[in-house]
Amino acid sequence: MAEPITIGIAVITGLVGAYKAYTEYKTAVVKAQAEQKATPAKTEEVAKGEKVAEVVKAAVQQHGDDKDRNALIQFEADPDDYRDVLEKKLVRLAEGNPAFAQQLQTLAQQAGVQGNINVSGQGKIQGQAAAVNEGTMTGTFNFGDDDKDEK
Repeated sequence: MAEPITIGIAVITGLVGAYKAYTEYKTAVVKAQAEQKATPAKTEEVAKGEKVAEVVKAAVQQHGDDKDRNALIQFEADPDDYRDVLEKKLVRLAEGNPAFAQQLQTLAQQAGVQGNINVSGQGKIQGQAAAVNEGTMTGTFNFGDDDKDEK
C-alpha cells in the first residue's frame, strides 16, 4: 500500500500569499520610481515573500513544465487573478517531488506559515477548508451544497 501523501495546501496558500505581497511590493517600487517618489519600505511580509519567490521560481524552473512556468509569469503580472492557478501548480509539483514539498514546509516554518493536510488512501478537498484537529478523524464527511438540504 502506498505511503500517505502529505499535501501542504494550507502551507502553499500561505506561501503564495507571501509571494503575492512581494510581487505587489515590486510593482509599487517600479511605480514610485517612475513617479520619482520615495520607494515604499520593505515590510517583514515582503521580505518573507522575496525568499518564497526565490524558492518557488527555482523549483518551477527545475521541476515544472512550460504550463507551470507560464502560470508563474502570469501570477507575477497579475497575482489576484492567477493566485489559485499558482497554488494548484505548486500542490501538483509538491506531490510529485517530496524534496520540494519538504523545502516548502521548511520555508513555511521560517516564514511563520502553518498548516498541513495529510491524505491517506482517497481524499478530495474542493474550495476553501479550515479546521483544527489534534487527533484522527475517520468516516465520510460531506461539505458543500449537498448539506443544505439535510436538516
